[in-house]
Amino acid sequence: MFKSICNRLAALVLVGLAAAGSAGRVEAAGFGLFEQSSKGNAVAGAFAATADDPSAMFYNPAGNAFIDRFTLEVGGFAILRPTARLDGISPYPGDGYSASMSKSPYGIGHGYAVLPLSDSVKLSAGFWTPNGLGVPWQNPDTFAGRFINQRNDIRQIAVSAQLAVKLSDSVAIGAGPEFRFTDVRLSENISAVNPFTQRVVDIAHVSIVSAGEPVKVGFAAGLLIKPCDRVRLGISYHSHMDVDLNGPASFGQIPTGSPQFDAAVAQSLPFGKGAQARTTLQFPSVTMFGIAYEVTPRLTLEADGNYTTWKVFDQTVLQIDGLPDTTLVHNWENTWTLRAGLTYKVGSRSWVAGGFVYDQTPQPDADAGLFLPDANRTGGTIGAGIAVSKHLEFQFSSLFLWFHERTITTSKDNFSATYQSFAILPSVTIKSTF
Repeated sequence: MFKSICNRLAALVLVGLAAAGSAGRVEAAGFGLFEQSSKGNAVAGAFAATADDPSAMFYNPAGNAFIDRFTLEVGGFAILRPTARLDGISPYPGDGYSASMSKSPYGIGHGYAVLPLSDSVKLSAGFWTPNGLGVPWQNPDTFAGRFINQRNDIRQIAVSAQLAVKLSDSVAIGAGPEFRFTDVRLSENISAVNPFTQRVVDIAHVSIVSAGEPVKVGFAAGLLIKPCDRVRLGISYHSHMDVDLNGPASFGQIPTGSPQFDAAVAQSLPFGKGAQARTTLQFPSVTMFGIAYEVTPRLTLEADGNYTTWKVFDQTVLQIDGLPDTTLVHNWENTWTLRAGLTYKVGSRSWVAGGFVYDQTPQPDADAGLFLPDANRTGGTIGAGIAVSKHLEFQFSSLFLWFHERTITTSKDNFSATYQSFAILPSVTIKSTF
């Protein structure tokens, strides 16, 4: 029996590190975030061709070549989940069971600066959150899926310095390295059958904290072309990146009321000792294509397509000291995300905007579940920028994201449920030009 517990422990830590790494997306399918500025978010991320503010560092590094003055931009998003629930299906957890995620808000931030070195060369530096958030289930001690996941969180910050060069009045390029810092947190319970009562009981709680080791470096690059006065074409790329994670698993025993069984459990798990776990997460490359058309001097439309190479997240291999290696198969698929937005200039420097996004999930049914109940989603956005003074602009936007209802009866965790989610992502940004 306890050999079986140790084997499940290996799988548990593997699933925890791997799936917590993939839990950080409520906004972009898979485990990516696309909300990196209020203006970009106002047009649903359809910004690779417009790219006319410092957040071009994320959307298209070439765009900053056309910024003529020193510009700072800083802001953040709150992630709200009015609805994030599951309804159980037989055989487990059964019809009539339901559970919800915590409605506690998450926050992510961004900041950018662009410094002109000459009329044609611009230096930019900034940070953003390419992956983040988590999956926290309410009432974790009684949650039916507590042996699979109670809560997981991921934090990943990207820091970059880029050069953007204007080759002519109509062509620009930009590129730079991208440093990513990652850590993951996970908590869940371990169960076993009490041989004296023949009942499944909680025997331990495990918490895992892992960190990127030490930092991974990729790159971003972009091209922006203005073939005529009213049209802008943009393409940008963020590279694939593998992140090595390691960390201790901290175990706490849960008394079962059976002294003999508790004594046997105490001998089988590393209470007070910890166990080191190591694995690698594959973060995909993202290519953004965009075309913007100036319908009138005030109204601009843009349509984008984002291609994400989720196939790199095919499996995760875990090594745990003293236990055999374990492999978790994901079999994710590459996906397209379609985005469209419009911006209307109000006066000389203020604007209003709106947009639409359709995002495919890369996750097959067998890999969907309590760690990451992903689904296709449809979203709408609104936003505005208000010129407060000659040098200061206040921006705000919000994304309203509907996850398509998804029923999972083939999960590898044998947990069958229908998942429903709706999220709201409001943001504010302050932009200052000197």
